[in-house]
Amino acid sequence: MVCERCGGTGFVSRGDGRVDLCECRFSKEDLNRVLGIPKRFWDKDLDNYIPETEEEQDALFQAKVFAETFGEEEGFSITFVGPPGVGKTHLAVGILKKVYREKNIKGFFFDTKDLIYRLKLLMEERKTGRAIRRILDLPLIVLDDLGSERLSDWQREIMAYIISYRYNNLKSTVITTNFPLEERQGKTHGLRLSERIDPGTVSRIYGMGKVVYIKGKDRRRIGELKLWDEGNRRSG
Repeated sequence: MVCERCGGTGFVSRGDGRVDLCECRFSKEDLNRVLGIPKRFWDKDLDNYIPETEEEQDALFQAKVFAETFGEEEGFSITFVGPPGVGKTHLAVGILKKVYREKNIKGFFFDTKDLIYRLKLLMEERKTGRAIRRILDLPLIVLDDLGSERLSDWQREIMAYIISYRYNNLKSTVITTNFPLEERQGKTHGLRLSERIDPGTVSRIYGMGKVVYIKGKDRRRIGELKLWDEGNRRSG
């Protein structure tokens, strides 16, 4: 069967004289690697995210709208905020894949802890320039688990610089974080993101696009409990 996107050539025109490799030339495994998606999330997509709460249903809707209306020149971003295990990374990965498949725009996934660690190593080797330039100029990136650890001054500066540059230059970013950007409805939610990174950076995140709060159960924990229960039943 001939691929409808490329007509069997293996290449898709961007319309500006440049071409990209068609998705049909990638196996599922290769596609995930091209987008930098961690192996645990290779099977995740917007089509297999199953919402269990109204907030999760809204988050899925917002993710689909973001991907379907994505414009490389608009620089619109989206931030998913919620407790661990509600599927924030699942949604972010699904957006990356949908934008690549339907818009032929290649983004990249970055786990912020891993990103900071790698940049530190490159800094020690005086090789950060090229790596930072790639992060800054990609039309779409995911910054997953932002604020998951307290940052040193230079780490805060790096994250502030990346987000500020992308904000100023209309580069789209998908952010996931466990920390609310602010206190909501007079309730205290523990630490806020502004206490983990620079408050000015949080302000820019608001200015970059939509912030979506998600409530739900920890899917990872539920999975662990199911495995534990099944194991006990078999051993009993």
